[in-house]
Amino acid sequence: MTETNQPEWIQYYILNRDLNLSPGTTAVQVAHAATTLALHYLLNGKEQEAFRSWLETGQRKTVLTGSEQQVLQLAERGYLSVRDGQLSRGEEAPLTIVALPPMNRDDAAPLLEGLREL
Repeated sequence: MTETNQPEWIQYYILNRDLNLSPGTTAVQVAHAATTLALHYLLNGKEQEAFRSWLETGQRKTVLTGSEQQVLQLAERGYLSVRDGQLSRGEEAPLTIVALPPMNRDDAAPLLEGLREL
């Protein structure tokens, strides 16, 4: 019998859709965010229980897109953000993606309102 109150751990990546990234650049940005977030957990030791549970339950990931404003709001809340200097063309590097830590789907829902699946 499966226990229904177990958290469903998912890691969310939110791309800045206003940049109209190519599929290759999109893949690179998701890889940057995934690598950086994993290293953060491994090196800093914070929230190890959530990270370990996520690893043990299949490492589920979802890639979403949001407007530049939506992605910026998540970055301002302290979630991991990636800016790509190769896309900067002389100005500040644009915010390409924000990664949320592994979260229970129910806890993440308020943060994901208005975002679309890739």
